[in-house]
Amino acid sequence: MKKRTKPIPNVRYHHGDLRRALLEAALKAPDLEQISLRELASGLGVSVAAVYRHFDGREALLGELAAIGIAQLQQRFADAFDLHAPAADAVEAIARLHRLAVAYLRFADEQPAMWRLMFGVHAVQTRANALQTNKPTSYSYLPAALQGLYITGVVAAPPAPGDLLFTWSTVHGAAALRVGNVAAAQGEAKRVGAEMVQRILRGIGAR
Repeated sequence: MKKRTKPIPNVRYHHGDLRRALLEAALKAPDLEQISLRELASGLGVSVAAVYRHFDGREALLGELAAIGIAQLQQRFADAFDLHAPAADAVEAIARLHRLAVAYLRFADEQPAMWRLMFGVHAVQTRANALQTNKPTSYSYLPAALQGLYITGVVAAPPAPGDLLFTWSTVHGAAALRVGNVAAAQGEAKRVGAEMVQRILRGIGAR
């Protein structure tokens, strides 16, 4: 049986930028991955054909939404530390990793539907596009944070790909459990983040 989706909140549309109105309405959907173009059009009082003039289909819309989420996450990472300024010392290097973890957890806590979309099957191409750009993206911050740990002497060796995967998996796993309301992963994001960072540091060979 096909799963019934919750209705998209009605947003009154006036003549203007329909593409923007479609994205804004879609972002209000309770489950982005189950969004319906027909319901989206109905909520704005436009035809489905009008929607297809801006998006080739549902996958194109979801990709655009995921790109918005990736940009939002990047801004949170940018607020955590300046990508172009190296950490002054070991204390700051560890603090950067902690702030990054907390930003990741809070994003998942506050925008679970977007977080699921960004790391789901509908955003594969969007994630690939983000990795191919020569500009800094949300993917630039974790390698920089781990490099900072090496430069300031927290770890003895430069970060290897396995260190990056281990660190991301640890934080991402905790975020996924929090989104799923798993009790063991709940708690204030700063505290959970601090506990994860201590385990990550031991895992990647902190001195």
